[in-house]
Amino acid sequence: MRKIVNEYSQAVFNLPWLVAQEEGFFAAEGLEVEFTHAREWDAGRPPEADPMKVDPFWRHHPFEEQAADCFNACEWGQIRRSDLSEVGGRIVAMRPAVASQAIFSRPGSAITHPQALRNKTIAVNFHAGSHFLTLQMLEGFMEREEIKVVHMGQARLRYQAMMDGVVDACTLMEPYIAYADKTGCQLIIEGRYAGSEMSSPDLDPATSQAIERAIGKAVAAINADKQKYLHYLIDDLAADLPRLSAEDFHLPRLLYVQPRPYPIDEFQRTYDWMVSWGLAPASATFEQLVDNRIGV
Repeated sequence: MRKIVNEYSQAVFNLPWLVAQEEGFFAAEGLEVEFTHAREWDAGRPPEADPMKVDPFWRHHPFEEQAADCFNACEWGQIRRSDLSEVGGRIVAMRPAVASQAIFSRPGSAITHPQALRNKTIAVNFHAGSHFLTLQMLEGFMEREEIKVVHMGQARLRYQAMMDGVVDACTLMEPYIAYADKTGCQLIIEGRYAGSEMSSPDLDPATSQAIERAIGKAVAAINADKQKYLHYLIDDLAADLPRLSAEDFHLPRLLYVQPRPYPIDEFQRTYDWMVSWGLAPASATFEQLVDNRIGV
């Protein structure tokens, strides 16, 4: 059995991995998979408005410390990390999770639509989907300098910062979208985005392809019965918050597709947009950052 250590931050992004483990799809490929959680931001730290003061690997140090073989994250963040990785981490495939994130305001807030977020503070996780998607969702409604995103770390801290009035709004993924809906928070705007898988150089193409075969079976299992696997999302909610039930989730929001290579045209559009925001170096190339290992 080839042992693989997978690092993850939220169950909604990693659900195919969890299901492949539960259903024995990894074992059938001769893989023994172990999971390790990404790091957590310290509660109580003040909001940070400058992305350059937050390490793009702050959650994913296990990978850079070679304590994990692979992890997935948003498309934008993985471009940045692939450029910065000191251990040779590269983007090897698109991840199955086509995730959704949504900007919320507090119950009863005067912020009820995107334009009302002009110059209002929005809690995000810098160098992750909540950060980049918030910029893309709002730049059609206001000037770029009017978008005031601040780093608060993981979703639990972003939600609490909004409810405590530390920030005006926050961007959340599942299960926190379901939780914010249930607690009467106001949904302002929601969008989907892609992600990608990053692997170490030691994860050879044959092993990567075995992983993706198992993941592909898990995607099919999830899409056949999403409710069966909601327990992973329910368990992912912070322990100090009231529990959710299966009925609290909008199942069509959970979208998973078969693993696929990262297309160069999609990379280039994303990369050029990141450079325009000063969130990626202007000198990197597809060949430097991407090593598609799963075939067409």
